[in-house]
Amino acid sequence: MNQWYSSVRAWTLDLVRMPSLTNSAGETHFAPQLTERLAAWPYFQVHPDQIVCQRTINDSHARSSLFALVRGTTTQTIVLAGHYDVVSIENYGALQPWAFDPQALLPRLIEQLAGSTQAADQLALSDLQSGDWLPGRGVLDMKSGLAAGLAVLQRAVSLAQPLAYNLLFVATPDEEQASHGMRSAVQQLPSLAAGWGLELVAAINLDATVDEGDGSEGRAVFMGSVGKLLPSVYIAGRETHAGSPFAGINATFLAAAITQQLECNAGLTDTVNGETSPPPVCLKQTDLKTYYDVTTPVAAWSYYNLLTHGLAAGVMLDRLLGEVRAAVHEAILALRARARDYSTASGRPTTTLDVTPLILTFADLTARAWHHDPIGVETALQAIEHEFAANPAIDLPDYSRRIYDALWRQSGLTGPAVIVGFASVHYPAAYVGEATHAERQLRRAVAEGAASVAHDFATTIKLRTFFPGISDMSFLGGKLSEVDAALVAANTPTRRIGSAAVEPIASLNLPTVNIGPWGRDYHQRNERVYAPYAFAVVPELIWRVVNAL
Repeated sequence: MNQWYSSVRAWTLDLVRMPSLTNSAGETHFAPQLTERLAAWPYFQVHPDQIVCQRTINDSHARSSLFALVRGTTTQTIVLAGHYDVVSIENYGALQPWAFDPQALLPRLIEQLAGSTQAADQLALSDLQSGDWLPGRGVLDMKSGLAAGLAVLQRAVSLAQPLAYNLLFVATPDEEQASHGMRSAVQQLPSLAAGWGLELVAAINLDATVDEGDGSEGRAVFMGSVGKLLPSVYIAGRETHAGSPFAGINATFLAAAITQQLECNAGLTDTVNGETSPPPVCLKQTDLKTYYDVTTPVAAWSYYNLLTHGLAAGVMLDRLLGEVRAAVHEAILALRARARDYSTASGRPTTTLDVTPLILTFADLTARAWHHDPIGVETALQAIEHEFAANPAIDLPDYSRRIYDALWRQSGLTGPAVIVGFASVHYPAAYVGEATHAERQLRRAVAEGAASVAHDFATTIKLRTFFPGISDMSFLGGKLSEVDAALVAANTPTRRIGSAAVEPIASLNLPTVNIGPWGRDYHQRNERVYAPYAFAVVPELIWRVVNAL
């Protein structure tokens, strides 16, 4: 335990002190700096061809992934993977200068927390005063996980007799925004593996989880990861003067009806092995009017967080379309009823537009726009792409919205209409079941390793089904049929550009589990990792799973 603890702690401190905010210069420099550290190991001085720092694909930020191979006695290879980018430190306030220095931050954060009466701060204070917790940006998410992987790699190169399996350590950028690093790495790994003569058989993701209790839920191996779709809805209404409200159809009225239909809708959940994904929630809803007058908004935009446990994207899109149709139908009926009520109240005849809104997918809209005005479409899309490249403040959903808007304008269609698609990168669900020999082998190794480590450390380690947050596991082990892959690509505007131009649904389809640290409040000022588990149990668990394989 002590041997692991000192090594993993030292690596964690070292990695956290290398700032790597997503899309920053620090992130760009991180992989080359870590490559230099590993290249100094005696093992890699003898085998310099087994460490590669490779630029990510179509990356305007010039970032790189690190691939470090420690050979065993067979061709079979286990991937140890994690991301090195971290989120903003703005929420540290006056403590920002020490956000990347856990040892300097610790006493200062304790002093600041002592003046707070909030329950979350009091819990953080108690944790940090115990001596078992380490704070800092990225210490939990996820540099202590990377540190455990590096310590395992160091143990492997120190053996008198090599392991049977090869270990391939992979550190990637940009998990926090669009998983650009891993989506790029999974396209580069097959050629690297072929060049090294490797057979990739399993992967261990090293990401962290949160436990606000006693750690019993955080001490876990996750056998899969949730999938994520970001369904988006573009609404084209029929504008009208506010004095004649029934002469048009307000886009925001339809948007509100759709959000009310989708919000927390249990019909859009997904159950696997008795575990049900959370229902969808709206992440953004807005009209697209940029000025004030007394005309109703002609367009609106919304998108929703939708998690899956393996349900086909095509099935989920069909369900979404059904819910949208129901919402729009009820909204139009309500509008007509209100027109009748107003006619009775005012004594004047009042009718609504006799029109049924179009319900289309983004793929449908794309086909119609290209058929109607191909030159106009190409010109509009090129302008949007140039604007995106020049303005890093535009996120992928906003980029998607601009494409929807441009295609609608070039389609020749008139509202009311609702266009349904996806506003960002799709994360396929990943799960290690019993379907293949490789899956059964990994499950057996995990069960053996978890049981023996739990016994020796006098603790508990659960085997949980799904990692609760989206993760790079989706691209290491996610499963997506060719039909679903084509459907997602056709309905995802962001596939055209920069960081999303990396194939959004590529997956190595490796049996993948997550073994990582636990802690509390990641992405927050009080981000902290539980050191006894992260620095001692996690590396030993990884080591035993590898040896069991």
